[in-house]
Amino acid sequence: MPELLEELEARYEKRKRDMEMHRMLRDKHNKEAREWADKRDELNKKIKEMLAQAKEHKRLRDELNEKVKEYKEERRKWNEKVQELSRKLREARGRIMPRKDLPNISKLRRRLKELEFKQQTMVLTPEKERELVELIDSLYKKITEYEKIIEEEMKKNKELKELQEQFREAKSNAEKFHKLVEETVAKAQEHHNKMVELFEAVDEIRKEADEAHRLYVENKKIADEEHEKFIAAARDVKDFEKIIAGLRQKKIASKKKQEKTEIRKKAEKIYEKFKKGEPLTTEDILILQKAGLL
Repeated sequence: MPELLEELEARYEKRKRDMEMHRMLRDKHNKEAREWADKRDELNKKIKEMLAQAKEHKRLRDELNEKVKEYKEERRKWNEKVQELSRKLREARGRIMPRKDLPNISKLRRRLKELEFKQQTMVLTPEKERELVELIDSLYKKITEYEKIIEEEMKKNKELKELQEQFREAKSNAEKFHKLVEETVAKAQEHHNKMVELFEAVDEIRKEADEAHRLYVENKKIADEEHEKFIAAARDVKDFEKIIAGLRQKKIASKKKQEKTEIRKKAEKIYEKFKKGEPLTTEDILILQKAGLL
C-alpha cells in the first residue's frame, strides 16, 4: 500500500507539471495567435482603404478619359474648320488681292527657319557667319514687309476681314481644345499612375496579411492542441486526486484500526492486572478508557 501510494503521488506530481506546461504553451500560442490576428486585421483594413483610394483614382481617370474623347472631338471639328477657312482664305486672297507679284510667305517662313537652324547648329567662319546673318535679316524684313502689305489689303476688303476673323477664332478654339486634351490626358495619367501604385502596394501588403493569417492559423492550431492536452492532463490529475485521497483515507483508517487493536491488546493485559488486584497507573486507566473497558 505505501509503495503504491508513493508511486501514485509521483505520477500525480508529474501529471500536474504536464498540465501546467500545456497550460503555459496554450496561453503562449493563444497570445501569439491574437497578435497575428490583430496584425492581419490591421493589414486587411489598410488594404481595404487603399483599394477604396485606387477605385476612386480609377473613377477619376475614367471620367477624365471621357473628357479627353469629348475634347478630341471638339478639336477635330475646329481643326476641320481651320482647314476649311484656310482654303477659303487662300481662294479669296487669290481673287481679291490686287498684287500678284507677292511671293509665297509660307515658303519664306520655312526658309527663314532653315537658315536660323543652320546658324544655331553649324560651325561657320566669321565671313560665312556674317553672310548668313545678313541673309536672315534680309529675309525677315521681306516677310514683315509682305505681311504688312497683305494686312493692309485685307483691312480694305470686308470678305477677307471676316474670313480672317473666323480663321483666327477657329484656330484659337482648336488650340484651346488641343491644350485641354493635353492637360486632361496628363491628369488622367496621374490618376492612372496612382491607381497602379496603390494596386502594387496592395499586392505587397496582401502578402504580409496572408503570412500573418498563416501564422495565426498555425499558432491557433498549436494552442488548441495544447488545450486538449491540458484538459486531458487536468482530468488525469483529478482522477489521481480522487484515488490518492481514497488511499490516504484507507491508510488513515488502517492506521487507526491498528492503533485501536494495539490499545485493545494493552487494555486486556491491564484489565487482567486489575482483576488480579494489581495497582494501575494513570496511563493504564486512560488506556482502559480508550479501549471502552471502563
